[in-house]
Amino acid sequence: MVKKIPPLHSLTWLWCSLLTYSLLFGLLQKILFFIPGVSEGTVLLLSSAVSSAVPLIWSASTGDGTPPFPVTKASPGLLVFLMSISLSGNLAISLFTPVLEQIWNLVGFTALPAGDATATPLLVLYICVVAPILEELVYRGVVLRRLLPGGERQAIFLSALCFAFMHHDLYQGLAAFWGGLILGYAALHHGLRVSVGLHVAENSIAMALTQLQQAGAPGDLAALAVAAVPVVISATGICRLMLKRRRQSPGTGPSGGNGDIWRNPALWALLAFDTIYLFAASFSRL
Repeated sequence: MVKKIPPLHSLTWLWCSLLTYSLLFGLLQKILFFIPGVSEGTVLLLSSAVSSAVPLIWSASTGDGTPPFPVTKASPGLLVFLMSISLSGNLAISLFTPVLEQIWNLVGFTALPAGDATATPLLVLYICVVAPILEELVYRGVVLRRLLPGGERQAIFLSALCFAFMHHDLYQGLAAFWGGLILGYAALHHGLRVSVGLHVAENSIAMALTQLQQAGAPGDLAALAVAAVPVVISATGICRLMLKRRRQSPGTGPSGGNGDIWRNPALWALLAFDTIYLFAASFSRL
């Protein structure tokens, strides 16, 4: 059966809604940060809620008949494995950061330092609850679902790519891309609730590790011990998967995708804006 490819004009409105979302998210932060007495947590909560409403309202008002994700029960072991894979990828990115810093220095740039935000209740609420829910609704509930008729692997990749660029920060973007691939797989095979739950858990663990690292040497040791657990689980799970696949006959696998989606000018306008914003926010000249 040939899959129905979504028409380019329908995807144009998708990319335009995401571009508006990205513009609003960045602009509202710039405006609200200049208001005296407004905390960072409040700024992020308001910016995220207002900007996320654009693609969510657009999707709700233009339903295209795309079916919801199938709800297949995921075992606790699979959930732990998926979360461990995502956290292990984040750890690898953080370990590779010094190498990337040297590369930027060679071409005359340096990465801007990350802000040391105080973990206020509102900021914790945003990072651990609100952001994961809204981001999953937008990037898996809207973007991934709308792209599915063009191929599963392409839909997961492109939704993760847009998700990464939206963060407007190089290192957060790298972690978001890797996490977006895992979350896209989880949403596609086990439903949006599973991807939301994984996202909440991953952000909460990442924030806990950050707080441990700020506690000095004992905290660093504790963070290292906690971070080592996902690596062991990931390595064990990957070995089991490889052994299992060797015993199975190869299948055809999911559809790789349709190239027409990449020829949409609105998609490239979105990626261009987020790329420029990302580099402007992440780097300065030496």
